[in-house]
Amino acid sequence: MPLPKMSNVLGDVPLNKSFSTKKIVKNKKLTPIKNNKKLFVLDTNVLMHDSTSLFRFQENDVYIPMVTLEELDNHKKGMSEVSRNARQISRTLDALIKDIAENFIDTGIPLSRLGNNDAKGNLFFQTTLQPAKLPEGLPEGKADNQILGVVLALAKQYNNKSVILVSKDINIRIKARAIG
Repeated sequence: MPLPKMSNVLGDVPLNKSFSTKKIVKNKKLTPIKNNKKLFVLDTNVLMHDSTSLFRFQENDVYIPMVTLEELDNHKKGMSEVSRNARQISRTLDALIKDIAENFIDTGIPLSRLGNNDAKGNLFFQTTLQPAKLPEGLPEGKADNQILGVVLALAKQYNNKSVILVSKDINIRIKARAIG
């Protein structure tokens, strides 16, 4: 099955706004992924480059694979800008899921929940194993390949919607193009 078009879309997304995690808007209705929205799957490097990038996908939905959370956790230590961004995005994600019923994590958390009205989509976390057959020769244990597997599984699960990998990593984008 061909993989949907994947690209680094940060060039198309405005990067001049900043967002605060201080204000939490409560009682927003949580909704499942809608067909007319795109689903952006974020690679770790996007979040580590810009901790506010989570909110730059307008009305579209954002999906964070479990391996992305693991990689963020591994990069939190230190005083570099990357480490600070990893800690900041971890705090932002924590604020987004605060006081959310466990069953709503599967149905989507409004990105506007923290007061950012420009972000009209929902945030989804990988909560189940996304089985996808990777092409022969791609080791399954490598983080980039696990993310590609998640994208393949989501594309199959949501075959009527655009599933787009967002990465600043040239090699994962080349692999994505190579497999479909």
